[in-house]
Amino acid sequence: MEQRTLEQFESLCTQESPPACQSHCPIQVEAGTVVTQAASGQTDLARKTLERHMPLAGLCGRLCEGPCREHCLREGLDSGVNVPLVELHVARMGRPPGKPFPLPPSGHGAALVGSGLSALVCAYCLAVKGHRAEIFHGGAIGGRLLDLPRERLPLRVLDEALGLLRGLKVGFVEAGPFGRAELAALMAEREATFLALDDPWLSGLDLGLAPWPALADPVTRGLGGEGLFLGPEGPAPRHIDSMSAGKKAAASMERLFQGVNPATAREREATGPSRLAVDLSGREPMPEEAPADPLAPTPGEAQAEARRCLSCSCLSCLPPCPLMRLRKSFPRKLAREFYNNVITAFGIRHSNRHINSCAECGLCGQICPNGADLGRFVALARLDMVRGGHMPVSAHEFALEDQEFSNSPEAAFLRPSPGGRETAFLLFPGCQLVASSPLAVLAAHAFLDRGLPGRVGLWAGCCGAPGRWSGRPGLTGRTAAAMRAAWEGAGRPKVILACPSCALFFAAELPEIPTAGLWPTMDGLGLPEGARALDVELIIHDPCSARLDEEGQEAVRSVMRRLGQGLAEPPMSRRLTLCCGYGGLASEANPGLGREYAMERTRGSPGPILAWCSVCRDRFRELGHGALHPLDLLFPRGDPADLLYLKPPGPSARRAGRAYFKRLALASVWGETAAEEEERTMGLRIDIPGSVLEDMESRRILVADVAAVLESAAAGGPVFLNRETGHRMASHRPRQVTFWVEYEERADGSLLVHRAWSHRMDVPGVQGEGRESPASLEGFARTGGRV
Repeated sequence: MEQRTLEQFESLCTQESPPACQSHCPIQVEAGTVVTQAASGQTDLARKTLERHMPLAGLCGRLCEGPCREHCLREGLDSGVNVPLVELHVARMGRPPGKPFPLPPSGHGAALVGSGLSALVCAYCLAVKGHRAEIFHGGAIGGRLLDLPRERLPLRVLDEALGLLRGLKVGFVEAGPFGRAELAALMAEREATFLALDDPWLSGLDLGLAPWPALADPVTRGLGGEGLFLGPEGPAPRHIDSMSAGKKAAASMERLFQGVNPATAREREATGPSRLAVDLSGREPMPEEAPADPLAPTPGEAQAEARRCLSCSCLSCLPPCPLMRLRKSFPRKLAREFYNNVITAFGIRHSNRHINSCAECGLCGQICPNGADLGRFVALARLDMVRGGHMPVSAHEFALEDQEFSNSPEAAFLRPSPGGRETAFLLFPGCQLVASSPLAVLAAHAFLDRGLPGRVGLWAGCCGAPGRWSGRPGLTGRTAAAMRAAWEGAGRPKVILACPSCALFFAAELPEIPTAGLWPTMDGLGLPEGARALDVELIIHDPCSARLDEEGQEAVRSVMRRLGQGLAEPPMSRRLTLCCGYGGLASEANPGLGREYAMERTRGSPGPILAWCSVCRDRFRELGHGALHPLDLLFPRGDPADLLYLKPPGPSARRAGRAYFKRLALASVWGETAAEEEERTMGLRIDIPGSVLEDMESRRILVADVAAVLESAAAGGPVFLNRETGHRMASHRPRQVTFWVEYEERADGSLLVHRAWSHRMDVPGVQGEGRESPASLEGFARTGGRV
């Protein structure tokens, strides 16, 4: 993955952009942070934050005019936050962070002519960096500051600032007569010279410049290339502009001392609109209350004003996303974390699981005003890691094996319309729908075949989405090529897609195949005979893969309205719908977080859900939440209400369901007999209690895997006996996974399974192909080889 990929994504996410108050501040004070800290009574911490960007904060915090206020987003609600008032309170009441520790002397220095506020700020910025700063003044130090009312600026505050500068070894020299010659001499002997034009003393000097020249570069404050820098223009500049000019000039001088162009890397010093996107919906007006004394606000008054701050941030995508909530992070930051994980050359890649925990559902991209879709970045990260051999296959192996089974002769088939007539359409229901609702799929096929103007064939298999989600383009390409060949062999009919994820796969990998959604197709037909609505309102759930499928969204609702089924919209639906956690194989790589994805939807759905994705329906049912698929209402077998809380099939039953669907479809529609898989259990009678089966399948261990272990034991493989319980244990390693089964032989000859587990370790002391030594089996004792 190239760094520019990260940079392009980072440019979309605005969360780390400064808020409007900071982006319009001439000295980039983190006003939002200062105000938030002051609001909670952390005055000392607020003073420390203020000092980071405002030199001599004890002095300057009393003087800032607050140009940020007119840009405060609260202006659209009532009035901008009075940041100067809060800064004044922080400057008055906040404890200074302590004596600054300057860097070691650099050997460089500058002369500052005039002692206005800009010169004091410039001198401070130079001194803390270890540079010599010498202020030449006309006898009275402070310039216009001395003319301010004492209530605004007590002399002790100015004296404290001057004392701080003297402590940093800033020199103060009374210049006496000063003119062009003296300025030329200073410039000749010093590396840099600064003219504090905000000091009235300079206005009476003949320096060879216009009294208040607008000549300085607005960023560097430089005048040509002579090492001369100017303070703020005008006879009475704002104090904040004096601070800005002094701070910018000091930064330019430091670059000059280092032999760097003073204009280098100054982008962040520019003022302008903020890129930060802030959602103001739901924000209530909170009018400002003026303090009794604006120059001495009480702590309560300052806190009250500070609490009006909106704490601007762009985190709208974080609350609905379980991954972002888990990581307590936002797309820009997560992208950096994932990028670093991808480019790691040595060491542990700590973010593998989190990269695989993104459902690639696209919700963040829809919420973000700039379309920052973390899922697209994650897809590139997975692709790069798989290509480099850095992504453990265990994260997605089961899903890929499931895809392989779905496209195997045992489950996959394509048949033209029955009767031998030309096939105009093929119904492609997808591997998950036929696994859980095979009879409803067959009923839907028959309904379409009767109602459409052309005959309808049936195409069963997996589209290849798991391969695409897991970052395996080679597998994706092979799957798409096989599907393309099958479609061409069927005469290139239009394909009706029941699964929204399949629709995305076809659009991306098989764009030449004409497709139509099942629900727009159904919406053009009448209602099936026997269709039944429930007398309870269902909460409609749009699958995340269909968030941009407006036609499909409206068609489902239209069909349900004609059926008379009451529907309610959840808080987030259609374009902003939530993901059930199956997308991107998130629930395979991180089952706990995958469950949280589904719970996010059920928490906002107080009633039963109508989900037009079968995986969504089944995942909601796994949580004990009532859910139906529209086919459950259109082609019911009995009362659809009985299906609301039906426990969905597990992985073993799903594979069996796909094989059953093929046998049933070929027999009932085409009169063919599908070859069943050969009996694999060697006549063994295996009993797996429900709790054991549930635990097995949560670990992605199939009944077929357990049967293979017991077959291996029956065929002469090692078996270990626990003398205390009489339980036996056997293993089998058909691939890079070792499966273990603990069981007992009952008196009637059947085998009762107590537990099953698996691992990928290569245990030292292996005996034979994939057999662990007795030493690795704590609690078991071998009794002469096989029992």
